[in-house]
Amino acid sequence: MRPTTAGPAPRGAAARRSPARRTQAFVAVGAVAALTLPACSSGSTAEQGGGDGAGAGNVTLDFTWWGDASRAERYEEAVALFEEQNPNIDVRTSYASFGDYWTARNTEAAAQSLPDVVQMDIAYLTEYAEGGRIAPLDEFLGEQIDVSTLPEALLPAAQIEGTTYGIPTSSNTLATILNTDLLGELGIEAPEGDLTWDEYDAFLAQVAETGAAQDPAVYGSVDYTQIFWLFQIWLGQQGKTMFTEDGQLGFEPADLAEWWSRGEALREAGAVIPPDRHEQLEGVDAIGAKETASEISWDNFLVRFSEGAGGAAMTMLPPPADDPDNRGLFLKPSLMLSISATSEHPAEAAQLVDFLINDPDVGEIFGMSRGVPASSTALEGFEPTGLDAQILEYEQSLEQYLTSSPPPPVAGFGTLEQAFVRLTSDLAHDAVSLEDAVDQWFVEAESALAG
Repeated sequence: MRPTTAGPAPRGAAARRSPARRTQAFVAVGAVAALTLPACSSGSTAEQGGGDGAGAGNVTLDFTWWGDASRAERYEEAVALFEEQNPNIDVRTSYASFGDYWTARNTEAAAQSLPDVVQMDIAYLTEYAEGGRIAPLDEFLGEQIDVSTLPEALLPAAQIEGTTYGIPTSSNTLATILNTDLLGELGIEAPEGDLTWDEYDAFLAQVAETGAAQDPAVYGSVDYTQIFWLFQIWLGQQGKTMFTEDGQLGFEPADLAEWWSRGEALREAGAVIPPDRHEQLEGVDAIGAKETASEISWDNFLVRFSEGAGGAAMTMLPPPADDPDNRGLFLKPSLMLSISATSEHPAEAAQLVDFLINDPDVGEIFGMSRGVPASSTALEGFEPTGLDAQILEYEQSLEQYLTSSPPPPVAGFGTLEQAFVRLTSDLAHDAVSLEDAVDQWFVEAESALAG
């Protein structure tokens, strides 16, 4: 059966196809997803399914992803279409919020029982590849999986020492997303063009001051200093890197202290939503709930934020930069698909991966909700309009700054990101001093990088 959580109405070719679905599930709710910002990431939805075994197909594949109900509905449409075209394959599906998803995958990986096809994040690619959890895919490239449709700069981000372990479904980059409808209600003109960090912080304070009279109160944004990938962008603007070529940290404690001190100043000014209130939203996007007027996030989240805010008009600016010629931006695979190293049906799993990445009907189903489709054939499946067109135009406007994709993070990147988010939360709750938080993160980082 289909997931019971709400989602958008079926669209495009897949809207006419609704074979019975059999899925596997357990309930898992998490509020961390909105803070960690994986390539895409996702709200606090439940890992879903329902499952009584294989259907009429000769092969049964398990496929899992993280995301919200909107993404689940789109994947269900795509999987239904795949099953219709491949009656010998039955696909059982499940999904969860970002944090709960990786908790479940880590448990499965330890038991060597990962689903056949898993949605992969660049933060975990190295860890899962080097740990032998996901399979090398090069033997399937060209035959089962067509990668000639992908940009040359994108696939290397899914490779470890030249071996391919994931196939990008889409690309994205960070953006400052503004709810222009909400700003209009507050009588505040939306900023345009480039903003410095201090200018952006002043804008957030202005929104919070004006929005204090609203019920509920409106703040400038969430605390952006909790976003690990944004910290990496900021380091690039300072001429530094998160990691050196030999996998060591490329910055000093003073850099992290300077970054987190921006968050302290924002909280003291009341410019960002208080942590207790943010937690009460239980994973709902604050900008979608109209309790913040802006958020720095992945550009494909424009669709999700607008849908969450009831279709509010939104626009995008580049993230703040004190030097517009040095933005620190890069093109990142927003999502990837990988195959379990223990899959009993790797060829059929590769067939599903190829379909979900390259099929034009799948491109129509997802639009830009996963990011700009990586595959040229998927992109040809629809004519971007509205929010989709905004995302494509935004990335095209930054093309000169998006000349490459980031290398896969070092093993332990996911652990470092989790520690970063946790310690930022501790700072927001005054549970730790800035100096101690920095010291703790570097101790955990040294341990994680030591293996």
